[in-house]
Amino acid sequence: MQRIAEELARVKELLRQQHQGMTITDIAEKLGKNKHSVGRYLDILHASGHVDLRTFGMAKVYTLSSRVPLSALLSYTTDLVMVVDKNLRVLQVNDPFLSLIGVDKDQVLFQEIRYIAAPDPAIHTLLDIMAEQILIGKDLEEVALEIEPKRYYHLKVVPTVFEDGTAGTTVILEDKTTERLAHDEIKRSREFFEEMIANMSDGLLVVEIREGKKETLYVNKRFTEITGYSSEELATIEPPQFAGKEEKEKVRCKFKEMGDNPASIQEFSFWSERRDGKSRYLNIRMSSNRYGDADRYYVLISDMTEKRVQEEQQQLQWKVMRKVVDQFPHPISCYRQDERVFLVNKEFCRLFGCTHEEEATGKNLQELLPADLYRAFVNGDTELLKHGGHKSGSIQIYSPGGNMREVPIEKSVVSVGDSGDQYIFSIIISDFDYSAGSNKKSSGSF
Repeated sequence: MQRIAEELARVKELLRQQHQGMTITDIAEKLGKNKHSVGRYLDILHASGHVDLRTFGMAKVYTLSSRVPLSALLSYTTDLVMVVDKNLRVLQVNDPFLSLIGVDKDQVLFQEIRYIAAPDPAIHTLLDIMAEQILIGKDLEEVALEIEPKRYYHLKVVPTVFEDGTAGTTVILEDKTTERLAHDEIKRSREFFEEMIANMSDGLLVVEIREGKKETLYVNKRFTEITGYSSEELATIEPPQFAGKEEKEKVRCKFKEMGDNPASIQEFSFWSERRDGKSRYLNIRMSSNRYGDADRYYVLISDMTEKRVQEEQQQLQWKVMRKVVDQFPHPISCYRQDERVFLVNKEFCRLFGCTHEEEATGKNLQELLPADLYRAFVNGDTELLKHGGHKSGSIQIYSPGGNMREVPIEKSVVSVGDSGDQYIFSIIISDFDYSAGSNKKSSGSF
């Protein structure tokens, strides 16, 4: 062994003097050795990383390699590095690894890694895993170290040849904890987002169009529930097919606008037709963005059927009430507790000189009535609002002939919803014909 080490040293010294490199024949001639022996020496030096080999045609040229001592690398790397021989005894170990193990260097060197006296059982488990991977010669993508806080490492097994030609292994543990925690956080966020999307009350459809070909990327359960179509069926359906007969053109135009102006946001509502033929009133919001060489479209739909039906019923009720009130032969008004007008009929406008009943809506009574008439009209409202219920009273107004007459007025309080708002509903009972003019003065009381 000593003789081989001396011969290896002679070969390295010779190559150190010949920077351009030498062939096996050149080295054999210089050393006075046969080419077979020199070739064996060069194989050892090449395997241990001491020389580099370059091929020129049939010739092999060897040069001395530039080497950085392993001890220097151990000092500068932040990875955990341990070098063992073929019997798994520790030959070198760096400070980060010693810090993890929790023992002094003297207690580690020349010890078989499975018998290192680490104080933490989790470290013993890690060392056993390292020994097993060294024996089978395979890396391990992830090793979890069950300490507090938990750490994750990538274990790399590197076959190593020492200067004397003997084999060993370098084990490198790369700390991947930050990446793993970030990955777990992204995974949790994605799962949360997917669960939220899957359980949201709105339907979501994501479609990608690339070179004229449409691909459905995502559709949540709610979208299929609203439309009645499966996700497979939705991939083959064009949006206007959702619309009712009278609304197809409207929907087609909206989608065309989105295609012509991808940066826009389209929102509209329409009556759609489910797969089972039932009608649903949908609100749809669309947006898109460029993704590489494709366009992605995001379609969010809300089932507004119940709300729409209620709105239509309320509109119908309002129209019916408006019709009845307008046809009523006596002046009617309804105003909020702050005296803002909600409703008056034509007879009220004729009596008090309003231009039109729609123009009176939203105005304050004080804006509509002369000062003395206003005071007479609202007289007693404070008490009525305080005690609620219904009150009868009278108000003095001028008849069409110009005579002052006292006529009955009925008022009652109506509370609306949970807001606590109160309204006063009033009817002036009179058989006058006010079409010829209006009252300028009035007085009255409750």
